[in-house]
Order: sequence, then C-alpha cells, then structure tokens
Amino acid sequence: MKSYYQGKLALVVGGTEGIGLAVARRLGELGCRVWVAARDEARLGEVCESLSAEPLALDVTDREKTRARLSQTMDSVGVFDLVVNCAGLALPGYLDQQDPEDARLMMEVNFFGTHNVCKAVLNPMLKRGSGTIVNTASLGGLIGLFGYTGYCASKYAVVGFSEALRREVKPFGLKVCLLCPANTNTPGLARENLTKPPEVLAQEENVRTVSPEHVADKLVKAVARGKSLVIPTLDGWGAYYLARFTPFLADWILRRPKSDHSLEEVVSSGKNGAS
Repeated sequence: MKSYYQGKLALVVGGTEGIGLAVARRLGELGCRVWVAARDEARLGEVCESLSAEPLALDVTDREKTRARLSQTMDSVGVFDLVVNCAGLALPGYLDQQDPEDARLMMEVNFFGTHNVCKAVLNPMLKRGSGTIVNTASLGGLIGLFGYTGYCASKYAVVGFSEALRREVKPFGLKVCLLCPANTNTPGLARENLTKPPEVLAQEENVRTVSPEHVADKLVKAVARGKSLVIPTLDGWGAYYLARFTPFLADWILRRPKSDHSLEEVVSSGKNGAS
C-alpha cells in the first residue's frame, strides 16, 4: 500500500482534529506530501509542525476564497492527487426546539463546504486525468436518525452529491470515494453530545465508538483499492443493510422511545421553538 501513496500530493480539509487529523497523519506515514486546510490558523500551524505537513488557512464556506486559495496552491505546488474533505459539524436536537440557523450552518459547512472544495479542485484534476476525491458523509447520511434532522439532511446531500459526481467524472479517470463513519471518538463528538437528546445518549450507551485512527486506516486501504464507499465498522455495515433492505425493522429499532410525559408536556418544554 505504501507504494500507492509514495510521493502523492494530498490535501486534507478539516485536518486539525478528529478523523481529518488521523487521515493526515496516516497519509504522511505512507509517504504523501500532505497539505492540511482549516480555519483556525493557530491550531493549523501547531498541527502541521507536528506532522511535517504544509498549512493552508481555509474557510470552506467561502466559495470564492476557497476557489482562489486552492487554485493558487495548485499553481504553485501541483495538482493534488488526493483530496479528502473532512470539515464538518453536528448540532443534534429536537426539530421543534432547534434554532433554524443550526440547520443552515450544518448545510453550509457539511454540504456547501464539500461542494466548494470539489468545485475548486475539479478542473485541474480532470485535465490531468487522474486523482481521487474523498467526501466524508456519515452513517447519518445513509440512515435517518432521530435527533439529527438537520445533520442527516446535510449528510444525505453529501451522499447524493458524491454519487452523482462519481458517475460524472469516472470516464475521465477520476475517482470519488464516500466515507460514512458511525460514532467516532473525536472532539466533534464531545461537542455534539452537549446538545444531543437524552434518549439518543441513552441509546448510544450500547453503541461502539471507534478511534479516528481506525477510520483513517480503513479509508487509506479502501482508497488504494479503488473503493467508492467506506463504512469503517461491521456494525455500521449491518445498520446500512438493515435500513436498506428491511426498513420496517430500522424504523422500529431507530424510533424515538416513548416518553413518560404527555405530548402537551413535551411540546411546552421547548425553549426556542423558533420558526
């Protein structure tokens, strides 16, 4: 596998923590020349120094600046062989109590951020006729999960976008790989738990959480083999097939548990039911 990556130019977007950081580190170990892109310049500098990677300050929600920075970078160092989109966030909660701006922000970062990066790197990669783009969705981009209406919408968008893009660019030698991890032990998961509905937290006590390094290892192996879909865990694959082929069972297993409170009490407990 190391021979596949040796000397390749890789860009990891959202590579200063969690899965992105683990992917950037693994690619460096395999011999890639790694660029790491993120918004937090101070954190970006620290990470890149520790990884011997190159920093690229980037806010993926700004379409024009993303296009300009990535074009400038590729003009200077060459066209990326591998682009890994890992920037994202999750703000779970009950829909009737959630600020609509949370859904907008998740769509801006998770979907439009991915879209903006792909748009910026696509033409140079097409002209060269080779390369791989990895877009990170989630198991929540394949299965609708209670408590994650806005997040699932943004990640379903990433899934549909990536599948369509894969079919669009395949005749020109490009590959598109979709990464759909389940719960991963990252700083993002810790932040996510702050607004997660209590029923979801209770359900997840029985759900296995994997390390970012596990996800990164599964991803780099899958990319080297030309895979188009990566679900890093067996139980993740099981949930995917359950929802796809026996949706009635998925509805029963993944449903919101019944509350001891009446519907009126549940609705009246909402604090910010902004519309």
